[in-house]
Amino acid sequence: MSYRFKRPEERTLTRLLAYQAAQHPDRVFFRYANERAYTFAEMDSWSNRIAGGLKSLGIEKGDRVGLLLPNCAEFVPAWFGISKLGAVEVPINHDLKGQLLSYVLQNSGCKALVCHARFLADLAAVLPENPFIETVVVVATTAADAQAAGIRVSCLLTYGELADQRDLPVEDRVQHTDNIAILYTSGTTGPSKGVMSSHHQFYVWAEAIAANMGLTPEDTYYHCLPLFYGDAQFMATYFALVFGSTVTIYERFSASRYWSQIRDCKATTTNLLGAMAHILWKQPPSPDDRDNTIRVCNSIPMVPFKQDFEERFSLGLVTGYGQTETSLVTYDTVEESRAGACGRPGPAHEVAVVDEYDWPVPPRTVGEIVVRPREPWSIFSGYYNMPDKTAAAWRNLWFHTGDAGYLDEDGWLYFVERLKDSIRRRGQNISAYEVESVINEHPAVLECAAVAVPSELSEDEVKVVVVLRDAATLTPVELIRFCEERMAPFMIPRYVEFKRELLPRTPSEKVAKEDLRKEGVTSVTWDREAALGAKQHRSAGR
Repeated sequence: MSYRFKRPEERTLTRLLAYQAAQHPDRVFFRYANERAYTFAEMDSWSNRIAGGLKSLGIEKGDRVGLLLPNCAEFVPAWFGISKLGAVEVPINHDLKGQLLSYVLQNSGCKALVCHARFLADLAAVLPENPFIETVVVVATTAADAQAAGIRVSCLLTYGELADQRDLPVEDRVQHTDNIAILYTSGTTGPSKGVMSSHHQFYVWAEAIAANMGLTPEDTYYHCLPLFYGDAQFMATYFALVFGSTVTIYERFSASRYWSQIRDCKATTTNLLGAMAHILWKQPPSPDDRDNTIRVCNSIPMVPFKQDFEERFSLGLVTGYGQTETSLVTYDTVEESRAGACGRPGPAHEVAVVDEYDWPVPPRTVGEIVVRPREPWSIFSGYYNMPDKTAAAWRNLWFHTGDAGYLDEDGWLYFVERLKDSIRRRGQNISAYEVESVINEHPAVLECAAVAVPSELSEDEVKVVVVLRDAATLTPVELIRFCEERMAPFMIPRYVEFKRELLPRTPSEKVAKEDLRKEGVTSVTWDREAALGAKQHRSAGR
């Protein structure tokens, strides 16, 4: 394996940033939108001060620190400062609220939390049931305003106060095997699971995406997806850290501003989730379409109009297959690809397709995709506080992805469908269990099931099938309003269908979701986009 940093002990965030700050102190590393840029030396200094501030508050190696932040300039130095202490970053989806937000806080056991002013009300609502949170650091507001919003903790201070420390070197006690982050990914038959990722796994991701896209230190990466995603952390930020290049982060995806933002930051590389590519493709053609600086773009999943997209926007498209748990395990390149395939395994991972008993199946036979590392610490370390889920996923020395696919005779991987009960909507992994948990709280609901149905923009839309209690009444709009108060916007179902009889069952008395998925959108299915307008539906997908 040809790694940029040859020794595993070099592959920690602390040592990578120290190296880049020493070798390229004045090179721009990070820029948020059109705000000022930060060099490697400045990011090293800023994150040192954050680390010092956290240490003075009692944060130690192994402690979990949550980040309830939008994309903003403060996010990356907070993450880096946490990691320099050997503490564990817990980036939290800022759209979560109520029981879903409280669950992540409880499962991770965050000792401290960095929270933006926008989300103080959501945090205040769940703090009473999370008394282990000792410290809250507020961004874009004052401590007095945070108290007025209901934040009651033993230590409350502003981000500026946290960073108001002398820039002193932080004692480096971090190992490449230590957890750098706990990243929450959608649950299947239960709540979301916290994926424990090591410093080395983040490094392997960066190397894989560089091989996939042919990236070099001269590239500038553009990213507009949330930094609480592994996608933004692995592919954009960590690539720039490893290769000494530049990353520019915007707050969110905007089809109307996408190409102008790229031109503004002179980005040469980026990545698109499948729905994003479809949305860009559906924009009216413009004489400016080819007037952009992008050289290569990763698209997962690959769009069916690959060649037309490349020609229209004057760039190369590549793809791959991976999960938060596994890193990018297969990928193609601009020079070598195969129609419909997700690439071939990279040097860090072994990939197989197996039957229900975990025996390998012949080429072009659909089975479950399983993965294992060729070298230590190249995939996740387990699910935090969920040893049973970790053991179940690691059957017979393979990590079971829950995805169906097949390998051809030359080892190229083809994704077919999800086997597990999760829904992927516009790049967001949605737990059907969590959608159902919220809807089942409604007093009129007897039972419900959330399933994936195809989206016209690739990936899925959320459909919920609901059975009401006897004599109860509930309209789709009333149900959606109930969800809006309790769910992240991207989780809110697009489709609602009421049934009078109980949901179909399997012989083991589980809901027969495969039957509901096969029904899809029927003549009696209510469509939120059609009823309430496409604008509201799109806003819920951000």
